[in-house]
Amino acid sequence: MKSNLKTSILFIILMAVVIVASVKPVINSINYGLDLKGGFEVLYKVSPLNEDEELTDDMLTATYKSINNRIDTLGVSEPEISVEGDKIRVKLPGITDESEARERLSTPAVLTFRNSSDELLMAADVLDSPGASLDYNETGRPVVALKIKDNDTFYHVTSAVSKSEDQLIVIWLDFDETKHSFESIKEECGTSNAACISSATVKEAFSSNVVIEGNFTKEEAQELVDLINSGSLPTKLEEVSTKTVDASFGSDTLRIAALAGVITLVIITIIMTIFYRLSGFVSSICLVFYSLLVLAMFNAIDGVLTLTGIAALILGVGMAIDSSIVTLEKIKDELVNGKKLDKAFTDANKRSLVSLIDANITTLIVAVILFVFGESSVKGFGSMLILTIIVTMITMILINRYILKGFIHLNTSVFIGRVKESKIRNFVKHSVKLLFVYLVVIIIAVVFAFVQKVNLGIDFAGGTSITLKSDNAIDESVIKEIISEYELSDYTTSSDEQVDIKIKEVLAEDEIKSLKQEFDEISVNSDISVISNVVKKDLTENAIKSVIIAAICILIYVSIRFKFNYGIASLVALCIDITSVIAAFIIFNIEINFIFIAAILTILGYSINDTIVIFDLIREKKKEENKASISDEVIVNECLSKAVIRSILTTITTLTSVVVLLILGATEIKEFNIAILIGLIVGTFTSMFIAPYVWIKLEKRDRLKPKEEYDDGPEEKSIKGINS
Repeated sequence: MKSNLKTSILFIILMAVVIVASVKPVINSINYGLDLKGGFEVLYKVSPLNEDEELTDDMLTATYKSINNRIDTLGVSEPEISVEGDKIRVKLPGITDESEARERLSTPAVLTFRNSSDELLMAADVLDSPGASLDYNETGRPVVALKIKDNDTFYHVTSAVSKSEDQLIVIWLDFDETKHSFESIKEECGTSNAACISSATVKEAFSSNVVIEGNFTKEEAQELVDLINSGSLPTKLEEVSTKTVDASFGSDTLRIAALAGVITLVIITIIMTIFYRLSGFVSSICLVFYSLLVLAMFNAIDGVLTLTGIAALILGVGMAIDSSIVTLEKIKDELVNGKKLDKAFTDANKRSLVSLIDANITTLIVAVILFVFGESSVKGFGSMLILTIIVTMITMILINRYILKGFIHLNTSVFIGRVKESKIRNFVKHSVKLLFVYLVVIIIAVVFAFVQKVNLGIDFAGGTSITLKSDNAIDESVIKEIISEYELSDYTTSSDEQVDIKIKEVLAEDEIKSLKQEFDEISVNSDISVISNVVKKDLTENAIKSVIIAAICILIYVSIRFKFNYGIASLVALCIDITSVIAAFIIFNIEINFIFIAAILTILGYSINDTIVIFDLIREKKKEENKASISDEVIVNECLSKAVIRSILTTITTLTSVVVLLILGATEIKEFNIAILIGLIVGTFTSMFIAPYVWIKLEKRDRLKPKEEYDDGPEEKSIKGINS
């Protein structure tokens, strides 16, 4: 007993030391996205140069490689480049010269063939598109095959080179006569990041396709193929959205988020210690360790932390502490049933494990779907959420339980606090009232949607969004004069130092540059985002698709693990959660933007987690009372009476960070915080009142269904002495 106690105490001390020692290195190692660091983002639509052709994977790969090579010349640290269908998104955190970045990224590399004296022999137009491919010679070694389009030119050039003294053709990307020469770079030619990508010996003239041979590995040959193709790019790039974030915007958001995180952990520690004494305090230490471990693992996979990543982390904190609360409440339940603390601890952990696995798997389904179908930040949200679920299972279930086991021989009140039997309340009778309130809210929202225009952000409406910030009060008359030539869809003064503007037009590069210069001249920082109709359509479709697929997968999983009626009831509750938040945004005319979708998905993950925990209680109780004639209403009321404290505490601890962020003024994620605030409150009520109520009605409907009568065929006549 004393051995276990000492081990747990040592474990806590060790965990505290690890937290203190690693918090600074972990924080300093985080790669911040441009919404937290400032920078430039552009989304290109890729299409073939020849309109009659279809875009192929090879074309996309060549374009990706070309853009990647162009980024290398900009000297940007931690750039992000990703292919999204027929589009390529480029994020350049910390970029200072936006104009140079635009020019370099959208201009394909220039491929030239020169002699050893740097004289131009041929340009990329002698090659087909794409001009190079990976091949193998007769000995099986990898070679680079060149597909020639202009055979005559290639023949005359190679003929002349074969008769020269050194017989060399040098292939260059972006040759600059002011700083490049083969004589000075020949030792580096063909190495990584060198403008000279290859030098080949030509011993005879060629009038058809040729190969470049050398001591290539497959990877080296493929890299040369990509470099050559990037200089004869078979695609064109159309800029469909851009975003520039001033460094001051990101630093403000980051500072507020960090402060909110510290305050949240302190408040959660106080709440948990009050309600669960030593167990609550230990769980809070594990929560701090959990937060640090999530960030450390995120760094290990080279993750880039963005606003949506912070959103996923907020949801993760709520689910992590909920994992502890679920178990602690079950321990209290076992103690009420007369068990000793050690037995109550063991049985409660067994009971809660299945519940927690189901709850986390349903949320994991949402996270995986977001990662697979999401774009850009939504994908980042999904990856962070997946990570938080994995770390929750490690820290809040395995480590937390291991530590608490060493304290189970202490006094019960010290270990877990006050234990009393739950008062049974009639929750079911209030369900219809809540459904009525929901319907009224939806009707009001529909009316408002017709009376006043829905406040769609540029993510879904298209156009240009401008956020202005200054250390001093902004002179609105000057701002309005600067933007007077544009048609405004919204102009909002958030404070004396901040103005939010939405312009209906999709501004061009020169217009954005001009506006930024004018704002700089009056010492006002600007954050400008442009969304075209192409992106607007894709964002809307992907958002709807992600939510629908997530809902269907949740229905399937819950139906398999529980029963189909549980799945339908969960889905109804989720629909009410989502539509309630949308209705609130319509009624109060709050902007519906891209980060609002992240909030909806956060609510989806949280609400199903909460519902599964409650349904697990109902399923467990239903099995216990299987032979007893106890109604579903009684079972539900008893389970909800036991779950009410856990649901309220989980909601409060999750909302703590949201409320703190709202109080501290995190304007960049204001819409997200408001949506979470509404969604989690509504989600708590739907999980406790609506989902169980719908389940009761579905169960009752199944019991009232008439049993099917089967016709066993004509009845045999009984004849005495024959068959009777």
